[in-house]
Amino acid sequence: MKLRPFAAACGTAFICLSVCPSVLAEESTQLEDVVITADRKARTVDETLTPVTVITRKDIEKYQATDVAEVLRRVPGVNIVNSGGVGKVTSVFLRGTNSSHVLVLVDGIKIGSATVGSVAFQHIPLEQVERIEIVRGPRSSLYGSEAIGGVIQIFTRKGNEGFQPRLMLQAGSNNTQAVNATFAGGDKATWYNVSIGSERTSGINAQTNDATGERDGYERKQAAVRVGHNFVNGVKVEASVLQADGSSAYDSPPVVSYTDDFVQEVLSGKVIAPVGSKTIVTAQIGKSKDASDNFRDGAFISRFVTNRETGSLQADVQLGTAGNLTVGVDQQEDKVDGTTNYTIKSRKNDGLFASYQHDFGKTDVEVSARRDDNEQFGKHNTGAIAIGYDVSDNLRLKASQGKAFRAPTFNELYFPNNGFGGGNPNLKPEQSKNTEVGLDGKWANGKWSVSAFDNKIDNMISGWPAQNTAKAEIKGVELGASTQLAGWDVSTNLTVQSPKDKLTGKPLTYRPKQMASIDVDRQFNRVRIGTTLRGESKRDWDDSSMWPAIERKQLPGYGTVDLRADYALAKDWTVGAKIGNVLDKDYQTNSGYNQDGINGLVTLKYAPK
Repeated sequence: MKLRPFAAACGTAFICLSVCPSVLAEESTQLEDVVITADRKARTVDETLTPVTVITRKDIEKYQATDVAEVLRRVPGVNIVNSGGVGKVTSVFLRGTNSSHVLVLVDGIKIGSATVGSVAFQHIPLEQVERIEIVRGPRSSLYGSEAIGGVIQIFTRKGNEGFQPRLMLQAGSNNTQAVNATFAGGDKATWYNVSIGSERTSGINAQTNDATGERDGYERKQAAVRVGHNFVNGVKVEASVLQADGSSAYDSPPVVSYTDDFVQEVLSGKVIAPVGSKTIVTAQIGKSKDASDNFRDGAFISRFVTNRETGSLQADVQLGTAGNLTVGVDQQEDKVDGTTNYTIKSRKNDGLFASYQHDFGKTDVEVSARRDDNEQFGKHNTGAIAIGYDVSDNLRLKASQGKAFRAPTFNELYFPNNGFGGGNPNLKPEQSKNTEVGLDGKWANGKWSVSAFDNKIDNMISGWPAQNTAKAEIKGVELGASTQLAGWDVSTNLTVQSPKDKLTGKPLTYRPKQMASIDVDRQFNRVRIGTTLRGESKRDWDDSSMWPAIERKQLPGYGTVDLRADYALAKDWTVGAKIGNVLDKDYQTNSGYNQDGINGLVTLKYAPK
């Protein structure tokens, strides 16, 4: 299936929506939704000068999503590469950048593996997620390394006043079973949320060349706790813990069976205190763990563990009636452990950052800068500037330019040479410079947005042993809008991009040039129905099966259709059903790895109102 007609349909839908007076923001169904990630402090979507998408708990439940990747697919500029179904390695590419170019936070704490440089999105339990904020574009001037493509922040669930127990039961294709129980509540001063759950599935046959047809299963147990208290003097404190552990099976045909036993942990403690009437100070400490034990035919073969400790101190100061200053310091220490004998097993990074926003009436200006000092690669400076101009009350023009970087991973720097190459301790950080213009429009009931960007990346790390030999340029346009048509909620987005290797002129692998999605939903009293259409164009990949010779090949484009419905059985009970890939499309997002065909899931929820 070619994507061009599909993309054209989405483009036409966008144009139609953009002239409709009831357009709603693609970022959120709430016009004044507050986001934290874009500027490291609470601001409304309208105030921020960088593209941001907010996925709420309401969105997650409406789409009957079961994993983080499923909801991220709806974000402009995001494409997902999955290696064989539920629980298998899942990479997120944002605006054509590498999966290692996305900074990921959970409740403000940086997560991920310091050895491979990516985040195990497949292990993050979506049922424990309250909200996801996705900032598109470079934010190293506020967050440091990795924020070349953008920042994704995941917030765990909170409690509200009163007592809110919840129960979720699921059963579906591939012997899928899941259960999650939550106890949340609080009063005017204190709130809490405690959640536990488990999931298991027989999975699908992950690899296309596995002739045995054996399924590759997945199981996970998870728990989350988040508590907070608001003191009468305005001081707020909160703490959170998120843990997931389990096992994922995968094969290497014809006879070898592998299993990955994993642990993902995030701990956070935060204090927010007003100092006088114009200053708020935030202090946070946290720790994250990414651990993986690998087995071959039941025998242990390797272990990789990342332990990351972070701390930050930040002050937000109101300067006059139109200025806002943020200054802060971050500290991070990564430690790696396991069966691999890295020559260096830990490193520290100190970051000092500042940003200033000023409102000149119709014009808003934001300037930010950061200096990172890493004990391995030394000092690195980044900065950004953004300008917003109100062309009219309903139309805003935005322009920005920002620099970002990514520090080399422990594998790239210190992996021992086993006869096939190893790490390179002389690597320099990757560097990028992004230029962007955007236009946001709104009417009485909503918004639409268009953004065009040009991101140049130098000193890209490639090859093995790793070298700073690659360069890339990624140009693209993102469009997004949503509206109500004849009682139907319709949202759509379209991304057209050109991610290229500047030295060879070839497209970067696994990046489609076109991506589009449409969601259509409607409420009929106690029944809600909906559908999702998603499509991506063809993309290149490098076949290294005859290594060291590498042949460039292509994966075909694809389109999928999902159907969903839910019914309110009673005041507190809801049953939902979803059919995924209803056309039973055979496609791959990662060469050599299957995706699920037509599949079904039934969900029963208890949530007192």
